[in-house]
Amino acid sequence: MNLWIGDYLELSNEIHYLKFKLTDDQLTTKQHKETQLKLDKRLKRENEFKVIINSFEDLESKILKMKYIEGMTLSKIAEELGYNYNYIANEHAAIMKIIKKFDVIYSNLEEHIKNQSR
Repeated sequence: MNLWIGDYLELSNEIHYLKFKLTDDQLTTKQHKETQLKLDKRLKRENEFKVIINSFEDLESKILKMKYIEGMTLSKIAEELGYNYNYIANEHAAIMKIIKKFDVIYSNLEEHIKNQSR
């Protein structure tokens, strides 16, 4: 699985936990505010991930959402969207190639910025 997609899933789990934690009536006011602040930051980050997912064309976006946000298998996605499994699997592979290229470019950019600040 691509690193940022794994990060998205981890972030999603953390958001669910923070929402649950906010229901704890034994939290102090300070703890409640800190938890809410963490939740707000995580929700902002989640929206940034969704912008990436939504930047793909319609079918690509649907595949990413269904696979990584809704947790569906590629065969279930193919069935639900009315496509052949092999077609969806090939589309998914093409999307992942694009994402991997983006990751390399982003990593190189981060490294460049880091080196510039030294």
